[in-house]
Amino acid sequence: MVERCGAARAVVPSGYDRATHVTRRPTIKDVARAAGTSTVTVSRVVNAPHLVQPATRARVEQAMRELGYVPNLAARSMRTRLTRSVGFLTPELTSLTNAAVAQACEQALSEAGYGMLLTSSDYRVERELQALELLRQRQVDGLVLYLSDEEDPALLRAVRELDVPLVVLDREIETGDRVLTEHRGALSTAVRRLLAMGHRRFALLQPDLATRPVRERRAAVEETLAAAGIGAAGLVRIAVPPAALDKALVPAERLAGPDRPTAFLVEGSRLLRAALLALRAAGLEVPKDVSLVAIDAEEAASLTTPETTRIARDFAAIGRTAAALLLRRLARPNLPRQEVVLESRLVLGASCAPPPASSA
Repeated sequence: MVERCGAARAVVPSGYDRATHVTRRPTIKDVARAAGTSTVTVSRVVNAPHLVQPATRARVEQAMRELGYVPNLAARSMRTRLTRSVGFLTPELTSLTNAAVAQACEQALSEAGYGMLLTSSDYRVERELQALELLRQRQVDGLVLYLSDEEDPALLRAVRELDVPLVVLDREIETGDRVLTEHRGALSTAVRRLLAMGHRRFALLQPDLATRPVRERRAAVEETLAAAGIGAAGLVRIAVPPAALDKALVPAERLAGPDRPTAFLVEGSRLLRAALLALRAAGLEVPKDVSLVAIDAEEAASLTTPETTRIARDFAAIGRTAAALLLRRLARPNLPRQEVVLESRLVLGASCAPPPASSA
């Protein structure tokens, strides 16, 4: 706005109040006027941007930026009892898989006008309990939960007592909506391929966690080997505590002698690295001496030489699905409980071959 002041021209800020000589905060009416829309449209851009046409939304957002308009979230929360925020609890932030899920979930929520508060427990139940209490105090409208322990009574009780919509990721918990993965099919196929190559001694390296993926994968391997007539002696299971996932904890005696495993099934990028280091230290080559299948280690497995055969999942799809379930629940709280099961798939590399003649 420009005013005449004698012979000079004075530039007056758009929010300037000439009566009080102070600059006021721009209002929703100022934004609507600048964008050429109604205040209802501006409100929708703030509260439910997915309901506004992209071109109109871009025009309103540009007007907000130019005017320096900041929505009063506190006042809106008092009126609607909604904070437009969602909590996301994950056991580990350094994991590429967890990060991919969280990022996809955040992007989908952001497009719907929600912010996401991200917290990590480092696989410690006491920290998960603290995080749930913190998110409750922040009055988030909903929660997405990646729990590190499905069997801890205190944690299960805390989850049951939550009074906001929940989406639980890949856990056997009868609370909230769920996004699960079908873990058994692809892994069973990988084990059968190894059996067809002549392998009879297997090692399964997994995190030592009470979670559904760990249980499902162990069951897939055990049941497939049992169906082939291979008893418990044909499987060495190595459970690694979360704090030790980066260390090469494969016992040296497991890699020596004529009865050593000739096929390794390894869960997670960190254990894949540990296994490769242990095999290298023992002088064993992949796939000449040992065949290798990685689980949930897509990026690391694709960069190894030779490329590692792996069980892969679409982690972005998991995050988007979690966001979609939560948004649907927030919009329609009385819907029946929802559950979505996503696939895992076998990606063939060059890390599997028949066992050495001396080991067959």
